[in-house]
Amino acid sequence: TPRTMRLLRRALGLPYKSGYYYDHPRTSPERGDGTFTVDNGNVIFTPKPKDGRHSPSPAEHVLSSVTSGKINCDSSRFAEFTGLDERPKFQGGVVQTADREIFKETFAAEGDEGALSVSLAEDVWFLLTEELSIWAVLRLEIVLEVLLIMGFALLLTVVSVVEHGVLGDGVLRDKFLLSLTSVRLSTDSIFGWQARSASSGFEVFVLAVQGWTHWLLLSVAGAVIVARALRPLQQVVFNPDCILTDDEVNVRLQIIRPAKVDLLNVTINLQVFVTGGRVHQLSLTNGIEGYGAWFGYAPMNIRHKIDSNSPLRDDYPGGKQGIYFIRVSLSATDSNGNPVNAFATYYHPDSFFMGMSDFRAAWAKRGIMPPRILRGVRWKDQMRRIRDTSTGKGTEGAGLPTWLVNVDNTEGFEPIPGDSPV
Repeated sequence: TPRTMRLLRRALGLPYKSGYYYDHPRTSPERGDGTFTVDNGNVIFTPKPKDGRHSPSPAEHVLSSVTSGKINCDSSRFAEFTGLDERPKFQGGVVQTADREIFKETFAAEGDEGALSVSLAEDVWFLLTEELSIWAVLRLEIVLEVLLIMGFALLLTVVSVVEHGVLGDGVLRDKFLLSLTSVRLSTDSIFGWQARSASSGFEVFVLAVQGWTHWLLLSVAGAVIVARALRPLQQVVFNPDCILTDDEVNVRLQIIRPAKVDLLNVTINLQVFVTGGRVHQLSLTNGIEGYGAWFGYAPMNIRHKIDSNSPLRDDYPGGKQGIYFIRVSLSATDSNGNPVNAFATYYHPDSFFMGMSDFRAAWAKRGIMPPRILRGVRWKDQMRRIRDTSTGKGTEGAGLPTWLVNVDNTEGFEPIPGDSPV
């Protein structure tokens, strides 16, 4: 349930608060007034009952906020997307992951794929540290341990048969227990100590090989775990759609852990791919190439102004460009010195890719609307000041936040009167 999830996230020290509003004023007039208090450093908002209704509990508040936060998307153009005209909240991360997976399915190598391989060892290492899930790696470790124990138990049994010429009663069992001992499992403490004949030279050799092999297995497993633990985490997420108006291109992204993560030396690259496979660089507004730092809950809006120098203007030499897709990438360093890299691709509804039924079907089978270039809309507002309703003044010095950022509106958009249609 939402309440259980909130309690679990709070116990683990993860963000758990639902926000300080019913709905943002730009989303709905159903804005609730209430009381702000501070409890152990956490800002708590208690909504005031409206029209005689009870004040919702935090769990109900979260549920109502999520339910009312759906984003309407026009899917009437493609039958495959019927029923996908509402994106779940904050679907950007899922969309970008699916985009990479679909392109892997769409393209395949013809000929010798091994020609693209540096070495088998590097391919295996990449598989262990990048491609396999952590649960697959753990299952692989358990299977290899069992195979190691069983394999050397059989080898020790063969050595015993060769030395003594007969397979005595309980030999396989004894060698299995001996094999367990060689992988640091103390069978004496489990089964009780008893005298046994001294190991022969061949048996000692086999046990030494098993101990060395087990040490090597544990070393590789430990290295894989460390390598996976040091991989950079996803720190930002792009909106699942971008906006193209008559005046600008606007791409929005959000820091995933805004209370903990700061982005430093942010570099942004925005490009448009047009008919004929040509690529044009889209300069950012005011000629900037990024930001020295970005932090907090406020979203980042990446803008390109469509002016006389823009390749997207109507009077571009050779005619207006037929857009395939817009691609944006971000490179930065987080406050701990770890690299942050992210990208997103947004497809024009009339593009070559969206015209391919196989491409649309690949998205539809995942239950996801592709990331699109939207026309005739703008992002919804996310920020507002906290003010005292009796005085109209802000909350400076009261120990409360000054600004509220509606994360439910991160992906929300609304029509622009008079702009080109979607």
